Amino acid sequence: MLTMLRWDAPFHENLLLLLAFALALLCAIIPHEVAHGWAAYKMGDPSAKIAGRLSFNPKRHIDPLGLLCFVVMGIGWAKPVPVNPFNYKNFRRGNFWVSIAGVTVNLIIGLIASLLMYIVWRFGNLDALGIYWLFMLFFFVTVINITLMLFNLLPIFPLDGYNVLVSFTKPNNRFMMWNRHYSMFILLAVLMTLMFTGALAIVRDFIVYDVFIRFWGLMF
Repeated sequence: MLTMLRWDAPFHENLLLLLAFALALLCAIIPHEVAHGWAAYKMGDPSAKIAGRLSFNPKRHIDPLGLLCFVVMGIGWAKPVPVNPFNYKNFRRGNFWVSIAGVTVNLIIGLIASLLMYIVWRFGNLDALGIYWLFMLFFFVTVINITLMLFNLLPIFPLDGYNVLVSFTKPNNRFMMWNRHYSMFILLAVLMTLMFTGALAIVRDFIVYDVFIRFWGLMF
């Protein structure tokens, strides 16, 4: 996010850009966490509902350190939704659907936002500040949701991708045990790589311009 600020631009333009980023961030992390809690509730676990995590109130989901990482590195996290897999009516099925609920919602939101972004880019006048702000808002919503989806699908504990694998592996699986034991070091290495190699910017540009914009261009 910080790399997208234009330091030669007027203060109010950067302030509007930060506002767009903040709104887009809320449109990604809150539905992601609520989806986990809602899916768990449907699978038989009321933990998230009891904890009040089925709410869209940002205060119930924002993690300060995770929020800071979003701003600085472009990826971060929210407060994890409390779930108790032992309450699932069927463990494997419940664990699978709860695990993919968040990333599925991110994918849907990202696709919708990319369409709106394309419409503004295709038919709007980006020289007008208000139109440009709308474009950046939909851009951020697209980028953050898709980036959050891809990151969470990594098969590293405690990310969603790991829990998806749990649904299809035995409890004593050696890879899963190794993964869980060294997860903190693996996650740290991944985060540092994303931060210092610019990999997120490369993925971002590919998704936004080479996939979504081109796709909607073919459709319209």
